[in-house]
Amino acid sequence: MSGVHTWRRWEPLFESFTWPAALRMAAVAEVGAGQRVLDVGCGIGDPTLQVAVLVGPHGRVVGVDIDEGLVAIARERAALLGLAHAEFHVLDVTTAELPENAYHAVLARWSLADLDDVPLVLAKLRRALVPAGRIAVTAWAPPDANPWLAVPLEAVAGRRPVRVLDPVHRGPFHLSADGALARVLVQVGFQQVDQERFPLSLAAPGTDAYWELVSEMTGPLGPLLAALEPQARDQVRRSVGAALERFRTPEGVRIPAQAQLAWGRA
Repeated sequence: MSGVHTWRRWEPLFESFTWPAALRMAAVAEVGAGQRVLDVGCGIGDPTLQVAVLVGPHGRVVGVDIDEGLVAIARERAALLGLAHAEFHVLDVTTAELPENAYHAVLARWSLADLDDVPLVLAKLRRALVPAGRIAVTAWAPPDANPWLAVPLEAVAGRRPVRVLDPVHRGPFHLSADGALARVLVQVGFQQVDQERFPLSLAAPGTDAYWELVSEMTGPLGPLLAALEPQARDQVRRSVGAALERFRTPEGVRIPAQAQLAWGRA
């Protein structure tokens, strides 16, 4: 299944999982009516679209992502919601020039973890903010707080040498340590920096639906599974399903998660 079709299929479940992060980021970034906001790594339009509602028609929200297919979905969603002041661009912030003093707020939800040089990008984002503009960034909390992702990654790592739980280098748990996001914000000159963890919950009809979601979505697990022989993939799937049975509810499975959130002022 292609990445675009996968996102269309799983959009409702993914949205129910991640919407609290969008609202909390907007709150600490003090997003309000009439503001200009940049969303880095917007994917299918989150939190760009939620923020577009907050800034209203006199504001402007720009979402950027390197994946052309995901940006196309984001544009469709904005059009369906009538959010003409939300725009989306295919852009790599590691190499692109950003306008200086252009935005009241910058958001980066889980996109920093995929970068090799986080300070370089954050310094660029700081220059894109107006004086005293605000930034809010997230990463996943450590693996033990995120069994929804750590359990399948650990199962794959037991079968092939992969670096998937590293908090220091790029990957799903990059910058997951308490205080790591705040320290890098301070390093590049942000002021009034703070950090917190906040809870999320991944609810799925069952472990089969959960497995299809995490193995099909764009992310670290899909390529790792694709490199395994079919029999090994099936064994990983069964072991992950068994490990997550402890999170079963009458409606399916509800797997806990935690994210790290840091914010500051330019």
